[in-house]
Amino acid sequence: MRIDPSEYARLRSWFSHMVPKVFPSDFLTRDTHPVAVLDRMAVKTPAKARGGLGMAIGDLVEFTSDWSASDVTACNHELSQLGLPTLSEVRARFSKLVQRVVRRGHIKSDDEFYALRNAVEQRADSASLWPLLEAYEARK
Repeated sequence: MRIDPSEYARLRSWFSHMVPKVFPSDFLTRDTHPVAVLDRMAVKTPAKARGGLGMAIGDLVEFTSDWSASDVTACNHELSQLGLPTLSEVRARFSKLVQRVVRRGHIKSDDEFYALRNAVEQRADSASLWPLLEAYEARK
């Protein structure tokens, strides 16, 4: 998922809110907390931080793929109350990226590669995505 500089702060807030819902609290130390790692990266290279945030959001979308409809609805309500994108909105954006790559027929960036890889891991009907991933890896 490509993240524009103008939307970084809002999506970083979304990510910060979602991390404790997905990761065990004993994993979230000052040194290993994904938001802390992201913030350290943003100080040195904001563009890499945006790319890292996009990949991390893709991972969170994957980690929540087995949530029940009621869990997603509750999370959507909570995020909406905070003025943040809902989980459903982020999932749709992630899905649109995958669809765009499939229509185009090739992967243009690492962000697209990781989005497709996450889609492959989530979907049972992903056999058509493997050739795109393999072609991109072969070019690198």
